[in-house]
Amino acid sequence: MQFQGKASLPSPVQKKAISRHWPIVCWLLLVLLWGQALLHARNQSTLIVDEAVHVWQVTRFMQGHLRSVTQDLTNIPGYHLLVAGLMRLTGSHSLAGMRTINSCFGLLCGVFFLLARRMQHQEHQGRALAQFLFFPLLYPYIFLVYTDILSVALTLAALTATLRSRHILAALALVAAMMVRQNNVVWAAFLAAYALYPILSEAHWKPAQVMPDLWKAIWPYLAVMFLFLGYWSWNGTIAFESAQAKIHPDASFHLGNPFFLLFLSGIFLPLQLIGGLRRFLMMAHADLRWLMLPLVTFTCYALGFKVNSPLNFIGTSYFLHNDLLALVIQEKWAWWLFGLMATIAACGLAGTRFISSQGFLLYPAACFYLAASTLIEARYTLVPLSLWLALRKQEGDAKECITLAIWIIIAQYFALGVIALRFMP
Repeated sequence: MQFQGKASLPSPVQKKAISRHWPIVCWLLLVLLWGQALLHARNQSTLIVDEAVHVWQVTRFMQGHLRSVTQDLTNIPGYHLLVAGLMRLTGSHSLAGMRTINSCFGLLCGVFFLLARRMQHQEHQGRALAQFLFFPLLYPYIFLVYTDILSVALTLAALTATLRSRHILAALALVAAMMVRQNNVVWAAFLAAYALYPILSEAHWKPAQVMPDLWKAIWPYLAVMFLFLGYWSWNGTIAFESAQAKIHPDASFHLGNPFFLLFLSGIFLPLQLIGGLRRFLMMAHADLRWLMLPLVTFTCYALGFKVNSPLNFIGTSYFLHNDLLALVIQEKWAWWLFGLMATIAACGLAGTRFISSQGFLLYPAACFYLAASTLIEARYTLVPLSLWLALRKQEGDAKECITLAIWIIIAQYFALGVIALRFMP
């Protein structure tokens, strides 16, 4: 049998049409996945873990009991007041309505993330946005009545304002973020340093020459910090309800969460860390002092990594992070694997290419932010990792596209698994 013709290759015009329509097809698929997760969340009537606290508090506020606050509430109830107000505005009274409102906060996260990337004039904005919205640790909480998503949105709003040199707006966004999760005060120090760095750099690190500019940039962030100190003094504890101070003690620092973030980076950012490790080796070749980083990191892990909170020892068959932590402290091979992966991740993150030179300031701020919590939780890493995703330069197209594809699959699996009550990440 003879074929009468040859298969024709797409013409340049057809290739251009395919390249133009392909992103639209991809975004339609992502919207369908998002809608599927939201539909499952709306149809699931069981409260999931901390939703019991948050839904009760929102409901009390909706009923007009503004002074009725549960003893289980750790955070200032700004999230609950906002959700209660939106629920009354929309006329909804259901758990499905609350979860839908939280999913809108997820979209708000995406808006501020995209604005932050645009302010830094980055390419592949759509891909970066899709990666952020489907980051596996963030995605499941978009469909639950939890404070974390609004906390991320407001912190990204503050970052966007700082990038625009709108420091008063950044401070207002940070105050709102503190009303949701009060430990967001740490990002006031980070954004203040981020704003001051270019001013001091241009003045060749002679602050006396640019004091008016320095003061104009820093005073709104100082006001946020003093406001937090005023709250702490008035309330007596950082935790909103003093009954929670035993679980979340004041001024108590632990290495559990910083090393957990490093480990999670090794799990979810392997392709990005490969590029970072290559640059780290180049840095170490140019300056041998960089070789102290893996040594210091693993030494700190060996001497300081502990699981101190009793909440990390419950529900190990349901809470994936508790199951992992139990394995690390019980099995020697798991302890070594966890520490080595965290150490490698630290070196890879050190080689991150940030859009602006002061991006490295995120690391000490993130370490302080995470170390202030004794309870080790994957969701505590959401704000630091969101800021990292917003401030970094992307790696090669192949690495980033593969990452996006893998994240979409894992994110949907996590979200549907959480909603079906099978596990919590």
